[in-house]
Amino acid sequence: MNWQQPLATYVLRNQLQWREWHKWARALQTERETLSPIPDMGSVTASVVQFTVDPVTSPALWRDRVTQAFRQAKAQGAQIIVFGEDIALPLLGVLADRIPGSANQNSLASLAPWLRALANPVYVYWHRTMQVLAKHFAITTVAGSALKKTHSQLFNQSVIFDANGWVIAVQPKMHLLPLEHDLGLSPGADLNPQSFAPWPLVTVVCNDATYFETFRMAWHLGALLVAVPIADSEPLYSEAKARRGTWARVQETPVAGLVGASTGNLFGIKLTGKAAIYLPAALTKDDSGILAESNSPEGEEVITATIDLARLRKLQQEFAYQDLTAHWLNTLYSH
Repeated sequence: MNWQQPLATYVLRNQLQWREWHKWARALQTERETLSPIPDMGSVTASVVQFTVDPVTSPALWRDRVTQAFRQAKAQGAQIIVFGEDIALPLLGVLADRIPGSANQNSLASLAPWLRALANPVYVYWHRTMQVLAKHFAITTVAGSALKKTHSQLFNQSVIFDANGWVIAVQPKMHLLPLEHDLGLSPGADLNPQSFAPWPLVTVVCNDATYFETFRMAWHLGALLVAVPIADSEPLYSEAKARRGTWARVQETPVAGLVGASTGNLFGIKLTGKAAIYLPAALTKDDSGILAESNSPEGEEVITATIDLARLRKLQQEFAYQDLTAHWLNTLYSH
């Protein structure tokens, strides 16, 4: 670490304007939204957020847009809200003139030590903002993901807050992209235990949904809902590629997939993707497996739909591979 990075960390803490943040948080606390009634577990209404992650010049600009997404979700009756991957990184825009390579994909190698140095102040701001908003709007919140330095390792970590603002799940990304390896990130070791109160909800991060085993593990933990924050570095959106992720996983494993998507331009990388709610095809009227999806792979949108949990549970019980999986695993491990 060179001498500029500790200085930048100090400047970043000042630029995040914590005094102004505390005024904002106190103002929210005076008018908390009404808590939703205890759910009957027969259904759940979820909002998935498509959010542009272009760097911002002021943390208040970022925070106001996140707050607006919560307002839209609450107005649409959401009990769960899901944001996209790397949603906190736009906050580094307040230091764009100090971070080498922050606007150039070809300079990502020079960006790596800066991400490590600046990750935790941004993580704290993201974490506390999402926590306050989850409590204020009384919505179970999958807060997207942010970089977190733990000891010497840098993780891309998702967090779930319940409707009272308590942390009920923390999940590092398990399957990193080559780009993330180049930036010095470490993979999460496993699918962490996650609280199922009040809904059987699990979160994984982006590329984790490329792998069949991830959703099968979530299902065997008892999940009905798998939230997937994504940020796809695809300059030209490809529906065929997109369908290889969460949509394909919920056809193999009978759970609902809730995809929050980050779009825009981040460190010279163009991101496209659609916020969506996917179900096993048998549970959608047109057999498409798409309950709801954003209109465009670019820009911002809040998509809301109600998931019939009773039908999803019934499908899980009837799922053809359930007993077959148990049979072959027992046979395999008996030798």
